[in-house]
Amino acid sequence: MLYSRREGQAEGMNIPCCGSRDTSSPKGTVWKTVPHRLLFGRSSTPCWGTGGVAFLNPEINYNEKSYVCMYKITLEQFNDILFQENRLVLEDGKDGNTVYPDSPLIGSSEIKFISTNRAVHLEPIKDSWYSNVLYLGNEDEVPILTMTCPASDIERYKSGELRLAPPSETYAATLIKGLVEGKQMDADGAASYINAAAARAL
Repeated sequence: MLYSRREGQAEGMNIPCCGSRDTSSPKGTVWKTVPHRLLFGRSSTPCWGTGGVAFLNPEINYNEKSYVCMYKITLEQFNDILFQENRLVLEDGKDGNTVYPDSPLIGSSEIKFISTNRAVHLEPIKDSWYSNVLYLGNEDEVPILTMTCPASDIERYKSGELRLAPPSETYAATLIKGLVEGKQMDADGAASYINAAAARAL
């Protein structure tokens, strides 16, 4: 999250994050468990190399429990992170400046829709990996939003059209570090949690 908000890269990343335009710190950080299945899909990314990356199954399942770290950020910051995760931020070859899309993907009308319908699959980026914005409830009257794959991708994972794959060692280590630093579990417990999520079929 730090490097999605501020330019830089975490240990193990192959390429840096460009950061959001507003680099101010979150107004708060809270951990929460949600009734959504954690999975690792796709087989490689430019940022983390070979291995799957994390998604939440958008379908609610009260037999599942996934850990999420919530950051109280502005809607502009959320949009900039959404742009980054879907590789919509470009570098201007003339002067090296970072160029963001002109219009936000999530505005007040989308938040109203998400609050009622639990998710919105963003049509302008419908084929991107993280094109589904998921509503996870409210915290202090602020909507909790995250980004994940669309429900159609879950069906493609189940059929084998898309590949489930365990995360790379560096990607897994980053997740484990976050769980430990967030005091959700110790290192062994965090590793077991990640490994179990990666090993299970949908």
